[in-house]
Amino acid sequence: MRTFITLEFDKKTKEEIIEIQKMIRENSYSGRFKYIDNFHLTLKFLGETDLITIDMINDELNKKLKGFKCFKLNFSGIGAFGVGRTTRTIYLKVKNPLDRINHLFNIVDEATALYGFKLENKYVPHVTIAQDVELKIPFNEIADKSESLFNKEIFFDKLVIMKSEQKSGKRIYSPLKTILFDK
Repeated sequence: MRTFITLEFDKKTKEEIIEIQKMIRENSYSGRFKYIDNFHLTLKFLGETDLITIDMINDELNKKLKGFKCFKLNFSGIGAFGVGRTTRTIYLKVKNPLDRINHLFNIVDEATALYGFKLENKYVPHVTIAQDVELKIPFNEIADKSESLFNKEIFFDKLVIMKSEQKSGKRIYSPLKTILFDK
């Protein structure tokens, strides 16, 4: 099964992210826009993984995250990968301080490496909101508009190992394992 490790958002936050997505839609000719239930902050994409490996990774993460405290991240505006005629990915930006999310990423990366997953060279924390977008106006104009639409501090209290499957042409994410952070 296709899996990844992530931080999830509450419903209210997802509804606020939709407002940025609406603004991007209004300023684009085409694109693939994420469903509201699929907004998340990926820590590590695992790909095809069996349940036994998921259980081992979960056990390892439970050990390594013992004592890991809940934390907050600041989000503001949007960024993009692959800006051109078609923008490959438009995402919600994570702002400073990045030390906690980078520390969590390193724990996850090292834990998964024990089970044959490749260590990542670089981690850019972000929340994908649209892909393969053909914009009507320059990206920097949309980015400037987005600053006022989403500027928020978000609290995270758990890590989730998620399953991703295609059903009726729609990507569906389902939690497999949840690890709660310390209060």
